Amino acid sequence: MDVSVQYNASYAIETTRPRTPSKDSLGGIRVGTSDVHLHMRLPPSQLRPLLFPLLLGLAGCTPRAGAERLVLNSTVKRSADIPYGTDARQTLDVYRMRDIRPNAPVVVFIYGGRWKYGAKRDYLLMGNALARQGWVVVIPDYRLFRAVKFPAWVEDGARAVKWTHDNLAQLGGDSTRVFVMGHSAGAHTVAMLALDKHYLRDVGLRPDAVSGYVSIAGPNDTTWTAPDVQELMGPSEGWGATYPYNFVDGSNQPLLLLHGTDDSVVTRGNSERLSARIRARGGCVRLTEYRGLGHIEIALALVLPWLNSATVLHDVVEFVREPTCHPEGASVAEGSHSP
Repeated sequence: MDVSVQYNASYAIETTRPRTPSKDSLGGIRVGTSDVHLHMRLPPSQLRPLLFPLLLGLAGCTPRAGAERLVLNSTVKRSADIPYGTDARQTLDVYRMRDIRPNAPVVVFIYGGRWKYGAKRDYLLMGNALARQGWVVVIPDYRLFRAVKFPAWVEDGARAVKWTHDNLAQLGGDSTRVFVMGHSAGAHTVAMLALDKHYLRDVGLRPDAVSGYVSIAGPNDTTWTAPDVQELMGPSEGWGATYPYNFVDGSNQPLLLLHGTDDSVVTRGNSERLSARIRARGGCVRLTEYRGLGHIEIALALVLPWLNSATVLHDVVEFVREPTCHPEGASVAEGSHSP
């Protein structure tokens, strides 16, 4: 059964497609509308339980309290709007299982939105899916363009990691198992934190304060050509500082790169090229590609693993359990859809 799901999601650039597509600097599509159109092949038995949390939780529709109860129910606790800085955008949410074990792994998740859009309140599904793994999950908001330009959001990512470390005892987290993960524009921030170590040092953290990084569909090895991205990245003479690959020196903490082979928004070459650069310098990197997945499908596979579209969540869980590297090349996983 083919099901087309359409809803409004003006908060998230990654979940949009323009009525008139145009190529952008990320090798994909520049958004010109806030309409979302996801085409999925689902059996009727899987459709109904998907639609309500997807539409209410992920799209951030009202009533908010109803969506939160539906998605989180009685097993996951969300502590909302905790400040980690002085700006109104510098707040974060923490998700935990109510019966979480002490010294749990900690995952800071940085959402995408072309550095211009996004709100942590729209990531209930993400917080829920990750917290159910027995992790402490931190999802920060961060400053966005036009209020700021690069590197403000990377600095905010570092501040959120610093807040997390400062509050590990209260959170019940393990200081030796702190991970930072992000999707799309958020994955770019993740790569910057992983490779340009001054951001963590500037907030008083050693590079090994983070045990590993997960970059999902990130524009990490590209050239800015879209005018809006060029503007938010600042003057062109400073763009070298915005490219994660310029900071590859072989000393990075373990980095997991995940990408869909059918991603037309941020093409898979971004992860492939960055992986090759890191391996060439002797750094620790693991690259997994998912055959047939696009930019949104890879995120859906993470938050809705019961769809069996790909092993994204499983691969992240394995990396958090044992953040090691692939000795060479990429692992290609089959994206599977239920008939």
